[in-house]
Amino acid sequence: DIAMGLSTPLSHAERMKTLYGSAIPSSSDDREIIKVPLIGEEDATLAHQVPRSMLVGVIRPRLEETFEMVRARLEAAGFDKTAGRRVVLTGGASQLPGVRELAGQILDKQVRLGRPKPFEGMAEAVVGPAFATCAGLLTYAVNNPRAGAQGSGHPLKVQNGRFGRIGQWLRENF
Repeated sequence: DIAMGLSTPLSHAERMKTLYGSAIPSSSDDREIIKVPLIGEEDATLAHQVPRSMLVGVIRPRLEETFEMVRARLEAAGFDKTAGRRVVLTGGASQLPGVRELAGQILDKQVRLGRPKPFEGMAEAVVGPAFATCAGLLTYAVNNPRAGAQGSGHPLKVQNGRFGRIGQWLRENF
C-alpha cells in the first residue's frame, strides 16, 4: 500500500515504514517531511517530499482493516471469548509505535509483543518480534523432529476439544 500510494519502490516503502511509520497520528506529522524516491528514477535527487502524516494515513487504515478482519474471524469461529483476554503480536509491523494500542482497542484484548526465546547460536539480529514466529517454528521443529517428518504415511488426526478446534480453524483460515 505504501509503495503504491506514494509511487515508490517496495524497498523504499519498507524502509519508510520502519523509520517513520506509526499507527497513531501525532500533531507534528504534518511538519515532518519525508523524502520519497520515485519509481523508475535512478537519480535520488528527484525524490518528492511528503509529510509524515501521509505515510501514517496509509499505514493506519491497513492496520485497522487487518485487526478488524482478525476480530471478525475470531468471532465467526467462536474464539472471541474462549481464546482468552490476551493477544500476542509478531512480525516487523508489530514494532510500529501505537500498534499494540490500536490492536487492543479493536480486538478488545490485552496485547503484547512476542519475542523469541533465545537459544544457543541465535543471532543478535533476530531477537525481536520480527523473527518471533520463525524462531518459534524452528525451535519447535528442533525439539519435535517427528513433527516435520515427510512421508511418514500417518495422516494428521484432528483432535477434539479446544486445541483441536483451534488447529482446525488455523488450517481452514490460513
